[in-house]
Amino acid sequence: MKHLVVALTQQLKLQEELHTLLKRETHELSEVHVDAMAEINAQKNDLSARIAAHGPILKKTIQEVASREGLSSEATLGELNSKLGHKGNCDIVRLYDELNATAGQIKELLSLNYSIAERFAASIGKSLDFIARIINQNSTYGASGSYQQRPSSAVLINREA
Repeated sequence: MKHLVVALTQQLKLQEELHTLLKRETHELSEVHVDAMAEINAQKNDLSARIAAHGPILKKTIQEVASREGLSSEATLGELNSKLGHKGNCDIVRLYDELNATAGQIKELLSLNYSIAERFAASIGKSLDFIARIINQNSTYGASGSYQQRPSSAVLINREA
């Protein structure tokens, strides 16, 4: 049981670290600090690798405890929590609840950050389209720098002729 508490505690720490990083990402996206995003993405990649490395350890620990408790080795953490909760194991129940709460917060932040990034990308796309239209617009300006109503064309004269 102690191994499960340790594994769940480690998972909770990883999730809390991700939650903190996602809150920072939300702030940086809101402030349009594009340079900070490269650093945050590198940190997210590192954290994702650590979470992926911890996953098999957690799964193995859950399987071992589930087997000892008379559950299928394929039992979920929720099923194991339910069984252990009835036995009065408060640590597992507390960790399970904290993991679920943190996972919910992470999901909300991911959705928010995705939405902010999508809106930012859409506004950049609209700005680029607007700039492209201006660049490609056929405007004719007079010698004084004002816009001419009638387009005129320039003619090169060969003085040697």
